[in-house]
Amino acid sequence: MTLNADLPLIEAYTLYVTGLKVNQRQGISIDLNRFVQWYGRNGLVSSLTPQAVASYAEWVGMRGGDAVSKLEPVKAFLSFLKKKELVTRNLAPHLRVPKGKGRSRKSADHNKLEPAQLTREGYDVLTAKLTTLKKERVSVVKDIGKAMADKDFRENAPLDAAKERQGLIESMIKELEQTLNSAVIAGADGTDKVQHVTIGKKVTLKDIDSGRRIVYRLVHPRESNPTQRKLSTESPVGKALLNRLEGDQIEISAPKGTFNYSIERVEA
Repeated sequence: MTLNADLPLIEAYTLYVTGLKVNQRQGISIDLNRFVQWYGRNGLVSSLTPQAVASYAEWVGMRGGDAVSKLEPVKAFLSFLKKKELVTRNLAPHLRVPKGKGRSRKSADHNKLEPAQLTREGYDVLTAKLTTLKKERVSVVKDIGKAMADKDFRENAPLDAAKERQGLIESMIKELEQTLNSAVIAGADGTDKVQHVTIGKKVTLKDIDSGRRIVYRLVHPRESNPTQRKLSTESPVGKALLNRLEGDQIEISAPKGTFNYSIERVEA
């Protein structure tokens, strides 16, 4: 069965979860919901890239805990997308945790939330998303009430779907509240220098070998959007760019080889 490749991620998630047995759903919701929220529930499945998947794995690794276990449900989901021909390649192999970050550490520092440095635009978008989710929370409770009116719970698909949706909403609300409560707006203190690469800056890169130019805006992982050239600071390129200056050269190691770029321009 071939599905529409322009399916929103949230719809692909629902399709995947409802196809599992009840006992298979247990324990995957939080981890899989986190991925859906991180990428954007309305982001198109066809827009998923190896770079985006790798960036998510790095983000999970940075948060501490047993990152390998947290990524397993996402790997299964990505394999499902390939099986249903919603993506052209299997993205699961790109979901790798950097060495030394795969297992939980005992240090108390990993229990502390790092401040989320967001652009003003990103902060406003996430705030609006939180408001929308809180409205949806009320709506899904009503849906559950209607579904429970059907006394035959054994094969009550609407009830199962509503409960899955409720779990997704609650997980997303919790994650967004944590992010926004610790958020710092990039450049809000007025100390930001334009030529200095920080979160929120637009960076023009030139491939030294091919001469090709590409423009990115560096953002927090929650704002990352490959289709809009919003590059996560946890991606390999994003990490290499942070705190660099116009005229600097950077070297990026990727599965396809090593790439060398020069930073041509940094704009606010």
